[in-house]
Amino acid sequence: MTAAIKRARQPVALLDADPDLGGGLDPQELEAARGRAVAGVIELDTSGWDPTAISKLAKEGWLGLFLIDGLLIRRVNVGQRAACELFGPGDLIRPWDTDGEYAPLPISVNWHVLRPTRLAVLDTAFALRIARWPSITSRIVARVAQRARYLALAQAVTHLPRVYARLLILFWLLAERWGTVGPDGVHITLPLTHEVLAMLVGAHRPPVTLALQRLSRAGLLIRERQDRWLLTRLAMERLGEPESLILIDEAPEAGPDIEIDTDTDTEKSRIS
Repeated sequence: MTAAIKRARQPVALLDADPDLGGGLDPQELEAARGRAVAGVIELDTSGWDPTAISKLAKEGWLGLFLIDGLLIRRVNVGQRAACELFGPGDLIRPWDTDGEYAPLPISVNWHVLRPTRLAVLDTAFALRIARWPSITSRIVARVAQRARYLALAQAVTHLPRVYARLLILFWLLAERWGTVGPDGVHITLPLTHEVLAMLVGAHRPPVTLALQRLSRAGLLIRERQDRWLLTRLAMERLGEPESLILIDEAPEAGPDIEIDTDTDTEKSRIS
């Protein structure tokens, strides 16, 4: 099923939706820029999203689609394996950009809408309207660079030997963006399934389920409801040395983690 796509009746004032983009402008210039930095909006309902339609409309000079609110996943499939990226408010995406032809490699890309999402269309007309304020364009482009740095960090996390250590660091990274600090730790409100978490940390789903159970028993990461997690203060105290993190209930192990190959339903030993 493809996500319903529709144009919102009202455009969005980008500097009101994301005030950081106007940082550095004096009050008079900011007021002028606010009236010019206005963009049309695409609304997506929760489901799969096929960006083909908007990709056909995209022209040279478009900056991209700017997430006003909501949550998207870009899933990359290589054969029977998959990885994914999370996109939230403030991210800039350009789904019409491709890396080239993958054939004969079995690679495909899918988009999924986890929360109803609004995308501001930063087209050529928008770029021309804000040309008087290059700092706005610079801050929009900076979001892409920030994301590249995040992806490099996320990739490093997948090289940690223990799945539960990967999950703890992943949730700390998510907490920096989606977390709310409370007396018992950081609450993270994200509708992440075990399958999505497995793709984010580079593991199979069964080991992720087991790791989440162990983290919960250790009082480090607790699922409060389907879309809400608690990264406890105890967990944050133990994040300094993730490679040496050992859970209390962990049995002695002389080799690599045991994981389940979800394609063959057989148990195998792998360093992940």
